[in-house]
Amino acid sequence: MRAKYVIVVVLLALLAACGKKTDLIAYDDSAPEPVLVDVSSSSDTQTFHLKLDVSGGSHLLLYQVDRAEVDPGCQCIAGWLRYYESSLSAQRTGLQHHFKLQRADITYAFRVRVVDSLGRKTAWSKIMQTKVVSPP
Repeated sequence: MRAKYVIVVVLLALLAACGKKTDLIAYDDSAPEPVLVDVSSSSDTQTFHLKLDVSGGSHLLLYQVDRAEVDPGCQCIAGWLRYYESSLSAQRTGLQHHFKLQRADITYAFRVRVVDSLGRKTAWSKIMQTKVVSPP
């Protein structure tokens, strides 16, 4: 009975050793931390346009956009929720995304930050507020 357990353990060890082995992935952490250089936004009838430029960071980065609703009574921002997260990209300038605004009676607040492939995050951007604009 004990021999069966030994055989099972040996077989499991052999199975664990099978497969393609790769070199250890080394990250270059000498790259400067990512910095939001320029963040701009605009709105048209029902769309919020976000454009940003980044400097620094490791090879790949992504940006995260949070959205909240502005309370009409106190003009304070309710809880932030993750609204969009881009895929990893090596692009640093002209990053942009367009968000469809759902309701005309709500003022929305947006903020953005960048995360590089080492997990280093920028500070949140200034808060940008927008509302659906009625067509002229």
